[in-house]
Amino acid sequence: MIWVGETVFAEVWEFHKANFKNNETFFPENYALLFGKLFSDLLKKECYDVIICRDYFFAAYLVSDIPLIYIGDTTFHLFNQYMNWQDKSLTKLAEQLESLAIQKVDKIIYCSEWAKQSAMQDYNADAEKIEVVEFGANITENIPIPDNVSPINAPCNLLFIGRNWNMKGGNKVLEIYHNLKGRGFQCTLTIVGSEPPMSLPNDPNIEIYPFIDKTNSNDRLKFHEILTRSHFLILPTRFDCFGIVFCEACAYGIPSLGTNVGGVSQVIKERENGFLFNIDASSLEYADKIEEIFNNHITYSKLRKTARKDFEERLNWDIWLDKSNKIIEQLASEHQPDFYLPVYVINMRERVERKQHITKEFDNKEEFELNWVEASAHPIGAVGLWNSMIKIIKMAKEKGDDIIVICEDDHYFTENYSPKLLFKEVTEAYIQGAEVLSGGIGGFGQAIPAGYHRYKVDWFWCTQFIVIYNRFFDKMLDYSFQNTDTADGVISKLATNIMVIYPFISEQKDFGYSDVTQSNMEQQGKIREHFARANKHMKSISLK
Repeated sequence: MIWVGETVFAEVWEFHKANFKNNETFFPENYALLFGKLFSDLLKKECYDVIICRDYFFAAYLVSDIPLIYIGDTTFHLFNQYMNWQDKSLTKLAEQLESLAIQKVDKIIYCSEWAKQSAMQDYNADAEKIEVVEFGANITENIPIPDNVSPINAPCNLLFIGRNWNMKGGNKVLEIYHNLKGRGFQCTLTIVGSEPPMSLPNDPNIEIYPFIDKTNSNDRLKFHEILTRSHFLILPTRFDCFGIVFCEACAYGIPSLGTNVGGVSQVIKERENGFLFNIDASSLEYADKIEEIFNNHITYSKLRKTARKDFEERLNWDIWLDKSNKIIEQLASEHQPDFYLPVYVINMRERVERKQHITKEFDNKEEFELNWVEASAHPIGAVGLWNSMIKIIKMAKEKGDDIIVICEDDHYFTENYSPKLLFKEVTEAYIQGAEVLSGGIGGFGQAIPAGYHRYKVDWFWCTQFIVIYNRFFDKMLDYSFQNTDTADGVISKLATNIMVIYPFISEQKDFGYSDVTQSNMEQQGKIREHFARANKHMKSISLK
């Protein structure tokens, strides 16, 4: 996975500053065409299975045949209902960009039904391409299951978390607190993330933490301590696309009281993990609900249990990641090229552990047609390997194969492998007249870029995964292999156009022995050293 948005955004920001100094406010919407060009150019240089985009001004003018996923928590239409931009031309542009992005993408993942409905109603989005996957709590620690019994004869600890005091309803929270105190209800109030704009009379039952940095271990500990002793989260927000803070409350078994605005109802389920109020609900209504629930220990205990259950089953990032990954993998599989390559795997019958290894490597890879080839026995391993290759070439010619993969049983796919990348490189190498295309090599002399992920080399070591084109078949068949020859050495000598995919999609597993190369047999770990050096050498060339 490669993150590119931040870098490109910074480049455009610098471009804006250089051209306009401080004379014009930067709005990324005004640079949507430039974002589209920069991202489109960047994606041509790489081979990805899926693009994930977070912002409409990134996606609107993106040109690519790679499947595109748009992840968001709202639409511009919903967002602007709260923001109410006064610049009509900018508003119109943003609406156009949002519409272009929604229509362009292959899949949309929103965190709420609220956002999904807006995409469908306001932008004519196809319901079939929208998935709702709820966000999770921004908590890294494993939170133990909280005590589900509310303390008897102890104060009710109220909690407010929000950076924007006014938007999050801070004044109403103070009113709720004072209303409860006024009726003799024992309670405390902890304020996290902001400060009341007015001075408050000295009250030992009010604690204020203007800022808690969750990247700081001491602050995380303080945040944990605050939530551990809290009984209700109160957030009468005027607008929220979702409300991750409600997920965090659920992690600690804390019932939430929030406003039924935006996507809040996606998180707070009535009487399951909290309560929803109309935006104009009075502080008295909140106070009544808190007193009613807290004084009923059975009801309160049940709320804590179901709140925690919501965190475990739907409001955590592991669940989000699992659901999102399934969506991404499904989309990627639907857009894989419709092709297959015949693969001839060389294996000695007695090398059971190698066969188990290579079988696992090709599991669920439908782009390959696997053919097992019994390795030709010979006292000299290199001769046996060559004879096995010749056997494969003859089989391929008989079957009429134009392109084949010769694979040794110590091959493994690296993290760089993808069917789309292999298909692209096999096709383009063929057009460029390649006779041999390697998935990864353990040594070479010189390399010249032939494509974004493809290099022409003068010679190479290691034949664990090589694509052979039919234009090279007869050269191999006509060669008289000598006892002092090696397969990679002969192929390097016979072929006039050898290419390799880089970053490597294939390397060799070290089994602690070699059936072919004596030096690798005598020096355990030698093969991994070869690939490490080749990777380093190739990387230095690719950066020039």
